[in-house]
Amino acid sequence: MWGRLRALIDPGVPEPVEPHALRRFLGFVLVLDLLLVASNIANRWALGPEGDLDVYDVFLAINLPGHAVALTALVTALRSPMRIDELRLHMTAVIAGLAWTATVGTWLVGGMAVMVNFGFATVMIGAVRLFFGWRLGLQALGAVIAWDIVLATLRIAGALPETSPLPDYVLDDGGRAAILVALRGLAEVTVFVLAGYAANRYRVSEHQLRSLNTNLEERVRDQVTALERAGRLRRYMAPQLVDELLAAEADPVAHRDRRPVSVLFADLRGFTPLVERLEPDVLATALNRWFDEVSQVAFAHGGTIDKFIGDAIMVVFGAPRATGEGDQARRAVALALAIQARAADLRPELVRLGIDPFEVRVGVASGVATVGTFGAQHRADYTVVGLPVNRAARLEPLAPPGRILIDARTHELVDGAAAVEPFGEVALKGFARPEAAYLLTPATP
Repeated sequence: MWGRLRALIDPGVPEPVEPHALRRFLGFVLVLDLLLVASNIANRWALGPEGDLDVYDVFLAINLPGHAVALTALVTALRSPMRIDELRLHMTAVIAGLAWTATVGTWLVGGMAVMVNFGFATVMIGAVRLFFGWRLGLQALGAVIAWDIVLATLRIAGALPETSPLPDYVLDDGGRAAILVALRGLAEVTVFVLAGYAANRYRVSEHQLRSLNTNLEERVRDQVTALERAGRLRRYMAPQLVDELLAAEADPVAHRDRRPVSVLFADLRGFTPLVERLEPDVLATALNRWFDEVSQVAFAHGGTIDKFIGDAIMVVFGAPRATGEGDQARRAVALALAIQARAADLRPELVRLGIDPFEVRVGVASGVATVGTFGAQHRADYTVVGLPVNRAARLEPLAPPGRILIDARTHELVDGAAAVEPFGEVALKGFARPEAAYLLTPATP
């Protein structure tokens, strides 16, 4: 029974009050209460010759303090930060003051004041319940009924004036007074329950909508994050590898570690003079054509494009997905051979564009490097740093045009999977001792 009754009162979900809505509502109540005060005072001079001014003055003396309490609380509340949780005391004072003014007229004035007070009381109870939640609504209901009982008791006990300021009857009979209090209380409870039912349906729907919006925002945020992650990955890796990484819960790009990798650098011979000689649009067309072809070949071999540097491209095997040192080295070597083969196919087209001679040098090195995201707070890249990167970058310019140089570690890892011949020891900038290098064959003429 109590559960059903509580369900009519409490929606079981939060009932937030927006600060701007609260300010508008309290401002409206302030203006309305000022009009009521002015009306009550003005009525003193509108009683006519048959009215009793002395009794009406008693009514004003009892009624106006309630308005004063409500107005003071309203003004104080309007000057506050408008947080409903911080205004509970102010709202209680407003409700108590208005509930007092909504009942005094019934027991001192009578006549039409009974219906006017009843209408004002029910509107107040319903509005408070609808806009401010069931707790304040219950306070409003309790305050009106309590003041009705107090004033009815004073009326019957003879503590209030015996006559009405209006030429009309006064509720001075105990039976009638009790019936009036009971009927008004029943009507006010009904209004409270109906307002609560409407508010509950609205609040529950509002809560469900808010929860749905929150879930939707979270899903959109997750989708945007996933799209951003996919966009980052698709810049560097083959589509099938991106799909595989996106299916994993962890984001490999978000971590740093040390691991074995194979690194490839490919560069065009004599690029600097071409920059000076070719028109910017022609140069851009040629470079984009070259990079597009190399990217497709790199993706086909499972490589990750680390970066483009001028006319050079850096491709990494082993990051973000590791496939084993041997497999990574073999893929890097296979990609180097495929790049030279594709360069041979592209040579006639790019020579016509002005890239003449069109020859590619490639350097490949393997070893342990640090993998992760590096850069500034607002600009960072997923990349690889370490000795194999430096070694591959230094080997590439030493390779004969159209040929491929690999380091000793890569030569050890491919283990006969590709034909090589010793190139001798080479001095690499930044390395303390000469490094052994090997020339990969067959080379594209």
